[in-house]
Amino acid sequence: MGPSPVAAQDAAQEIEMDRERMTEFVRAHIAINDARDAFHGAVARVHDQEGRTRAREEVEATIEGILEAQEMTRELYDEITLLISLDGDLRTMFDEILEELTATGGA
Repeated sequence: MGPSPVAAQDAAQEIEMDRERMTEFVRAHIAINDARDAFHGAVARVHDQEGRTRAREEVEATIEGILEAQEMTRELYDEITLLISLDGDLRTMFDEILEELTATGGA
């Protein structure tokens, strides 16, 4: 289970979320969502457990690579996700950057 809201608020003071860092997070978010969508499509076409396990391992490796490219750990990604859900200003910044990157294809 993730950090509690109080722990997340404490973490917010430790994580510096300027626009540049949020842009890195949003790029990772978009790429991870794309990888998960591809995974769900692949799993729908696989009918054996071994194939599904292989697809799951591949998507996990892809996600790890995405996070590594953005210099993030899974824990940091999850903490930032929680912070965005708790902080209206961060959510607004996230939504603005998401809209910009998806509109321009800059993900």
